Amino acid sequence: MKKFYTTFNYKMRNRRRSINAINKKKKRKDKLYVFISTNNKTDESKLSNTSPPVIPIKAPDDFSLINNTEATIRYFNSAQAELKKHNRILFDISHIKTLTTDAIAVQIAKIKDTSFHKNNGILGNGPNDKNLNKLFLQSGFYDYVNTNGQKPINNKKLLIHEITNNRVEPDIAKNACLLGLKHTFGNEYIFEPLYDILIEVMQNTNNHAGNTRGIYDWWLHVYNHEDSSKTSYTFLDLGVGIFESLPVQSYKRDFLELLGLSSNLDLVPKLFAGEIKSRTARPERGKGIPQVFECAQDKTFDKFILISNDIYADLKNKIYKRMSADFIGTLYYWEIANNNEILIENENEN
Repeated sequence: MKKFYTTFNYKMRNRRRSINAINKKKKRKDKLYVFISTNNKTDESKLSNTSPPVIPIKAPDDFSLINNTEATIRYFNSAQAELKKHNRILFDISHIKTLTTDAIAVQIAKIKDTSFHKNNGILGNGPNDKNLNKLFLQSGFYDYVNTNGQKPINNKKLLIHEITNNRVEPDIAKNACLLGLKHTFGNEYIFEPLYDILIEVMQNTNNHAGNTRGIYDWWLHVYNHEDSSKTSYTFLDLGVGIFESLPVQSYKRDFLELLGLSSNLDLVPKLFAGEIKSRTARPERGKGIPQVFECAQDKTFDKFILISNDIYADLKNKIYKRMSADFIGTLYYWEIANNNEILIENENEN
């Protein structure tokens, strides 16, 4: 017998279908939902009645890997520990007092990395401080996450994510050079040490990828400081890290007892001196980390930091230390500055 539906029946049926469709969509989104709010008020509807729970992870007041390294690493490691328990997390940076662009780059890379988020939900907010929030916006952060209405304002694509197949990206390296050089020096003459560094760190991600060679994942962030001619570069890969890479592990096996090596700290001078070889001696592979170290000594670089595993290395001042917190991956941070401008400013002050 044929069924007849009243207008009310149709409305109720369509309402049920809509609710079911919304619930299905929500379940799909719940696998990885990134919520960033610039008004710093967490959307209660996203947090209520959720299972598993949302665990707030509070960033250190000085949110910076280069300046407050171990506390910032622990912030990310705490988040990962909760995600491994299949909890959701809230990245809370609302209260921070200082911020550097390297921390922003790492937070984006972590959010986008499957091995970090484990398909669990990540929520977050922005800094309360107006100046820090401006820096946060200008960094290009909102180009890479889903938000509740915040529109990206970065039209220069200063943060670049690339997955490549056993090759470097010379065009990206060139454009990254020009972006900094134009801001810092007012011209676009290629500065070879800067270009060489970018090529080498791109290539070296292949050596840090663990047992799987050929596919590597990296992030490059370039930031022109509005209040000065300084440009900051952050290059990041989330592989196993330099000191857990196959070349270094091989060196440890062969020379640990012979040379009396007791920690990764003992390996740093040997790494920069080129005593620890990469997986291949083919000349087209470049000179690797020793070349990065050599280029970093140029006076154009005001600061040059390397963080990997339990090692913090200041390449400019040749100061190296072992950390109690472990950074899984490799981060390079450096700044270029127009030192002639700095000299003129100092002379005028005197």
